Amino acid sequence: MPNQSIYSQCCDLINQPVEIRCRDGSVHRGVLTRVDEHHAYLQPAGMDSDNNPGLFMWGSWGWGVPIALASIVTLLALGFFW
Repeated sequence: MPNQSIYSQCCDLINQPVEIRCRDGSVHRGVLTRVDEHHAYLQPAGMDSDNNPGLFMWGSWGWGVPIALASIVTLLALGFFW
């Protein structure tokens, strides 16, 4: 899937729980918090800024774990009860 298609799909799913499968076989689940031209930012499943005030202190990302758009093979909306 070309980056533009992945980018558009990510933009439609911001603030929703998703599953991202990458070319290397890794699977990431969480809430899609932000998208830019190169990365999708995912707040990992089980981490909630209300229950975990230190969320934005881990790593250096602030918006969540960055995942390169070029590495994404599949992006699935999971719904809120997963």
